Amino acid sequence: MNKGLYLKLFGNPAIFLNGEEIFFSFSKVNALLYYLLLQKNVSRDEIAGILWENKNTQISKKNLRNTIYQANKFLGDEYIICPSRSLLSLNPHLPISSDVEQFLANPEQTLGLYQGRFLKDFYLKNSEAFDFWIEKMRSYYEQIYIKTCHDKMKYQLTKNDVEETEQHILRLIEIDEFDEANYQLLMRLYQENNQAGKVIKTYYKLANLLDEELGIAPSQEVQQIYDEVVAQGRNERKIKQFLRNTTHFYGRVQEISQLEAYFSDVIKQEDVRTLVLLGGSGIGKRTVTRQVLANQTQQFQIVTAECLNSDRSLRLQPWRSLLNGLKDLLIHHQIMSIQAWEMLCKREFPFLSGGYAQDRLDMNALSLAMSTILQQIAQKKPLVLLIEDCHWMDTDSITLLQHLLNHMRGCPIALVLTKHLHATPHLDSLFNQLILQQQVKFIELQPFDSEQSQAFFQMLVGSHSVSSQQLEQIFQISQGNPFLLEEYAEQVKRGEKFEALTPAIRAKMQLKLSYLSSREEELLHYLTCFQKPVSLQLLAQLLVLPFDEIIEMSENLCQQRILSEINGKEEILVYFHQTILKIYCYDSLSHGKKRLLHGQIAHYLEGVWEKNKQDTELLHTISYHYKEAKQLIQSLRYSLYYLDTSLQFHHELFPIYTPQSIADHYSSPEDTLNIQDTFTQLEDIIHSLEHQHGHQREFQQLLNHFRYLEGRFDIRTGHYEKGIKNILSVIDSAHALHQHEFLLEGYRQIIHYCIQVENLSEMKFYTDLALDTAVTANNHEAIATHLRLKGLYHLMMGEESQAIRLLKQSIDCFSLTASLRHKYAIQIGAALDYLAEIEQIRGNLDQSITYQMQAIQLTQQISPESSNTIFYIGLGISYYHLGDLTEADRIFSKIEAMTKSQLYPWKAVQLDVYLALIHCQKGDYSLAQQILLNKEQLMSRYSTPRDKGMVYYLMSLLKYQIIAGKLTNSELIDLLSQDFGTYFGIAKHHLNSYRDRRLLSDLEEWKQALQTPAFKEG
Repeated sequence: MNKGLYLKLFGNPAIFLNGEEIFFSFSKVNALLYYLLLQKNVSRDEIAGILWENKNTQISKKNLRNTIYQANKFLGDEYIICPSRSLLSLNPHLPISSDVEQFLANPEQTLGLYQGRFLKDFYLKNSEAFDFWIEKMRSYYEQIYIKTCHDKMKYQLTKNDVEETEQHILRLIEIDEFDEANYQLLMRLYQENNQAGKVIKTYYKLANLLDEELGIAPSQEVQQIYDEVVAQGRNERKIKQFLRNTTHFYGRVQEISQLEAYFSDVIKQEDVRTLVLLGGSGIGKRTVTRQVLANQTQQFQIVTAECLNSDRSLRLQPWRSLLNGLKDLLIHHQIMSIQAWEMLCKREFPFLSGGYAQDRLDMNALSLAMSTILQQIAQKKPLVLLIEDCHWMDTDSITLLQHLLNHMRGCPIALVLTKHLHATPHLDSLFNQLILQQQVKFIELQPFDSEQSQAFFQMLVGSHSVSSQQLEQIFQISQGNPFLLEEYAEQVKRGEKFEALTPAIRAKMQLKLSYLSSREEELLHYLTCFQKPVSLQLLAQLLVLPFDEIIEMSENLCQQRILSEINGKEEILVYFHQTILKIYCYDSLSHGKKRLLHGQIAHYLEGVWEKNKQDTELLHTISYHYKEAKQLIQSLRYSLYYLDTSLQFHHELFPIYTPQSIADHYSSPEDTLNIQDTFTQLEDIIHSLEHQHGHQREFQQLLNHFRYLEGRFDIRTGHYEKGIKNILSVIDSAHALHQHEFLLEGYRQIIHYCIQVENLSEMKFYTDLALDTAVTANNHEAIATHLRLKGLYHLMMGEESQAIRLLKQSIDCFSLTASLRHKYAIQIGAALDYLAEIEQIRGNLDQSITYQMQAIQLTQQISPESSNTIFYIGLGISYYHLGDLTEADRIFSKIEAMTKSQLYPWKAVQLDVYLALIHCQKGDYSLAQQILLNKEQLMSRYSTPRDKGMVYYLMSLLKYQIIAGKLTNSELIDLLSQDFGTYFGIAKHHLNSYRDRRLLSDLEEWKQALQTPAFKEG
């Protein structure tokens, strides 16, 4: 194919010159080459008449000459020649080849060249003669291909060429999809190679095709192969292997196998057997049952009845349907005439014509007559009685069925019942009796799992594209339900926008819920307004009904698989069994009803929160319901409460809280983006409300709350300029709105900022101002808090006595009663931690450890990790300076693991540096090297001076050891290229002159040592 001219004629035709595909301007050039290639020598008159049959001889010959010229010119050589004046042919001296010639030369070895019909989709306008020639050649090559395939496959069905042989057979099926011989070959190929699943799939594909198009069943030969595979599956070891290989059969291979085995047993045992196929609404009970029964018609005769919810009041309605079907069989088998049947009905089955009063119903007589009829029919041919949706059967029908099963023995009758997961007590009683007698088999259809759902849905939509977001939504709502997947697939194929409730789905849901009581409907109306499972106690309160009545309703709804229960820690929770049911119930509510219900729920939950502020998540729930009730100001209020409560444990070093109100909604570093998104969403809500509510005091207070949260967030994350701007705005607004709480909170955030950046002058101003404001407002909590912060200021200034006095006053304020001491345990622990730091600075390390242990013990069970982390870091530092490196390392390593789950870990740089110092003393400099590599990121995280001082303290130590010859690590030497004085100066400048006295002392000691004659830097 690389040299010369190559013509590909099987499938879509193509012409290649020296390995590259070429394209002529006129299709008749192609046609001329195709014809000459296969016909060899062709007369000019013949080919001119074929290609230009609607032209006169002169014009057609002129066109032919022009076509030859154009072809040779384009090909660059005389590929078309004239052996004589009247003949044309291809030049035998030039390299010309084709797939057709190669195929004809050795069909058995070149079957792969047959890529499709000869000159597929090639059309020549106004040339019937050429079209006739194409059809003739197509038929010729097709017959060669078919014959060669059959000859080859009859003798060479080996495991070594399964894929190639499979492709040949599939192409034969494409040629004639109604030729059962090809399906037979394909099934035999799969059977010989232990691909039982593909045998079944091929069989059902053929059976459906023949039934839909021709109304016939597969041939006996095809049926034989199928039966052989099913029979093989009865062996337990082989059936397990078979199931593993056929999971692609939309998750129903096991059910089909069980159904096939059941029908086989009926025939083999020649006895009555009962099978119940159960599953939820839309799960595919009917589809699977009918799919299998459609291929049992050669072995069984089938009579069906469908039970409807609307017919439950009609006595023996299912048996009316069954008797109508049995009548036809009786007449067909010439068991009785029409007249005899009519007489039998008047005598034994008067209910068919509306007779039978309740007191005249004789079940024994009815069952005896019915049993006789069934046995007579089954003697002619095994019988299937299919009763669909038997959970809707009336009581008399169930009783008759029970009597009938007691009478019938020794005849091949298969009783197949499909039913929902719930049933009436009367029907349950029948099944329990059959279970005890070992006369019933149950098969439960489960929803498709994720993989099966995707495979099934992809098969349904074919080449239609679906976005990943839409797919996720479809799978989430459908929950593996085949009916829902089919409905959504139809939407996709119609190019419609996704709607969870199609007309068919809506009708199915309406039917499922149509027989509920008004109180049950109202319960569902409330429940559908919730996003999560709801406690029965809460529903009882909302519905203003006794709790036992709610339990009874819940049990009934759970039995019908409308609801499901969760056994919570303290309460029983309920939720919709199907997501689509919840969507339907909510959609069925009017807009006014939705607002009313959401408003009632929000108002009630508001009262729950006020009484017991234990569940922070409740704030989010209240906000949601107020939003759906269109009470947007209230929704905003609780959104801010929720965000405030959720974040204060990350933004506050020592948050004020009760043990039950700990929120852990943002517990990983990845949640930072979620927090920022939340702020953006709240800001959008505020902007949308500002035009209508901006002048209202309530809105202005909420706006101030938002600015406070945003400012606190920015300060904690190191965005000081933006954060301070917001907090100063909060302080101004709090003054104007007389919001003393936010005034104090604003001062506290400014103080936190001053602590982080070591701005002592501003810190003094705001601690004094905040304490005075707290005293004026008589706010006990704020007074105690700001006493501690003022004590911290004096600690940072090195004024120990004043710091100790204020810190102890803060502890006393928080310890007036046992309940206060418990509530403010973190605040007390914080003051103890600062007292410990003072003792640590003084060198009283045992006393420092005592204070730190008191803080840890006080908050062990109730403190969030962020606060406990601080206490443990202080404890580890005390042990480090005490010289107990083992204990310090243990504490720091434990805390390091804890800080990884915190959004904004406090003192993280101190922790890293002290861990590195310990490891350096052990000769391990890997942690130190890691800090040096990431130093810019560490120091810029919160832009805290002490963090920078700590990092440069470590760098000073390492540089000192390098100069002293104690450290020879080449990588560290490269990282520490500057002189010791540079690191020393930066460390000293950024460390606190009092709090970091020990570290500053070390720096001076190293500096003095390096100034002795014994050291020569560089």
